[in-house]
Amino acid sequence: MKKKIIVLLLIIAGFFLLNIPAKQAYVLPILMYHKIDKEESLKTKLAVSPEAFEKQMAFLKRCKYNTVSLKEAVELIKAKKKIPHNTVVITFDDGYENNYTKAYPVLKKYNIPATIFVIVDFIGRPGYFTAEQVKELSGSGLVTIGSHTLEHKVLTQIDDLYLDKEIFYSKKILEVFTKKPVELLCYPLGAFNEKVRQKVIDAGYIAAVATNPGKDYPKDDIYALKRIRISENSANMFIFWAEISGYYTFIKEHRDD
Repeated sequence: MKKKIIVLLLIIAGFFLLNIPAKQAYVLPILMYHKIDKEESLKTKLAVSPEAFEKQMAFLKRCKYNTVSLKEAVELIKAKKKIPHNTVVITFDDGYENNYTKAYPVLKKYNIPATIFVIVDFIGRPGYFTAEQVKELSGSGLVTIGSHTLEHKVLTQIDDLYLDKEIFYSKKILEVFTKKPVELLCYPLGAFNEKVRQKVIDAGYIAAVATNPGKDYPKDDIYALKRIRISENSANMFIFWAEISGYYTFIKEHRDD
């Protein structure tokens, strides 16, 4: 952990010494969470303990970060409006039940909006949202429900028939559950290509998120939005601060140049 902190400090120092324009380097920090579970946080980078999650949300609130919904962020990007550099967006993938039992109460406590991308076919399975939980979250005014497709298939590896089901059907089913337009999609495993992207546009989504598609994709591409995976390592608040600084993605993409 100490080594990682030292490396981050050196990278950030080097970034400023290179005199890279802040506007060029800034990428809106869209955070990507999965499970909020203490035991899982010890086993996988796709989980954060409830204690670490509350600590992070409390930090955002205490330090007066501008936490906005993903849809609000997309609208700012589309309008080419200046986004304050203390802005942060919270997202969750998959629709785990612990997002409802552990994360949602914390989001309510600190009044922080979030988008949760739900795998439709997993609704009702053990460990995932029930239909009632999806409805409650969607109606809360704090949580936006997005599609993580129908069955979480890798969209670049399936034929057009299955691709339509994953993208179009998931949207329609979630709209039946929530009685609201479902406008945001998350690519499973972050995988997409131009055909997938066009299908997403044709289905009526206003934006889509990946993981980090790389520096070849511009930061204002609303159908290839870059995100930062949050793991238990981010329980260290210096690491979390670096991740939400707005420069973490740029540094990560250019560290091997």
